[in-house]
Amino acid sequence: MKKASFLIAFIALLFSSCCKENALIVQVNNPSALDRERESIEIKLDDIKNALEDKNDTACSFVVYDAQGLEIPSQLVLSSTPAVLLFQATVKAGDSCTYTIKKGEPMPYETMVQTTFMPRRKDDMSWENDKISFRMYGPALVTDPKEGMVSGGLDIWVKRTSKLVTQQWYQDEFDGKSTYHHDNGEGLDFYAVGTTLGAGALAPYVDDKLWLVGNNFVSYKILENGPIRTTFALEYETYDCNSKALSETRTISLDAGSHLNKFSVLYKGNDGEVIPVAAGFPFRGFEQKKPGKKELHSIDDCNSIAYDKTLGYVAYAEPEHAENGILFLGSLMPEGSDQALIGQGHVLNSSQATIGKEFVYYSGGGWSKGGFQDLAAWTAYMKDFALKLREPLKVNLKAACVN
Repeated sequence: MKKASFLIAFIALLFSSCCKENALIVQVNNPSALDRERESIEIKLDDIKNALEDKNDTACSFVVYDAQGLEIPSQLVLSSTPAVLLFQATVKAGDSCTYTIKKGEPMPYETMVQTTFMPRRKDDMSWENDKISFRMYGPALVTDPKEGMVSGGLDIWVKRTSKLVTQQWYQDEFDGKSTYHHDNGEGLDFYAVGTTLGAGALAPYVDDKLWLVGNNFVSYKILENGPIRTTFALEYETYDCNSKALSETRTISLDAGSHLNKFSVLYKGNDGEVIPVAAGFPFRGFEQKKPGKKELHSIDDCNSIAYDKTLGYVAYAEPEHAENGILFLGSLMPEGSDQALIGQGHVLNSSQATIGKEFVYYSGGGWSKGGFQDLAAWTAYMKDFALKLREPLKVNLKAACVN
């Protein structure tokens, strides 16, 4: 009996000496026919703590390693429900890859996304990643004596560098060194928003009319700010929508590597009421696919627009600028589009939103000097983005004890 007890104790001691720390093994499978590059993976914080037997640890400090044992950037996203650990995976079509999560202090990663409130530039809300940059207009612009404007439209700045550059562009403008409306070799702002929806903002579309938000955002909250994802919320005060009062909250997220923002729009008013909505871009030129005597003005007849009702995307090419090239814009309704049309001076992608419930869609853009040769290339990006949403990567978790 003593020999048996000694043997059990010896085996337990041997096992404990081999098992130096708990880990969570994350297997990421790609069942689709599309390669996935730098696709964001979210792991619930509770799942990580359970696997690492770390339920009561409030530090929430973890490190992610790839299959070669190299640390990769990760980000705790505490504003989401539930809280998650975020990292990005690259997986070939039909393949899988493995990542390991352990307790530890992550390295200081270089951020690939950034949101900045700009009171010096009339309360702009500016955000960017390694691919593209955007801004929304704040309250100071409304009362500015020179540029006073009410606009809930989405502005877009294009770039050909992976560096985060917009803060330097702003500073150079303030210092009189250069203007961000001129291409300095990194990119520029050559898009005109005005009082339109801009590069894909959303508005109620009731009785064939866009009911644009009647004010610039009045308050903001930055929820996450890198290194992989930036998220912030903008509040808009009550405005008129077909004789009904609406207000709204826009929560906007942008991940590293993406040309499209994720918008979660919450309309507040008569909760439960369903209203038609549309994301759109100002329409700035019609090139008919089949020129003829009869003037045609539908989506299907226009060379600069691509539309897929089932996948829910609209891809649009602005008229080519002689010096700055072509700006491509896109909107995506992940559950499918009701219709696309040219109306109210916009290219519109329509759907239905429920007041009191968040409505999720995507919008953004690309540039002919920043990776997209033509509308066909931009349309392919929009199509792939939609397909990836519909066939997400599959994640399997396994607790393990590792050396």
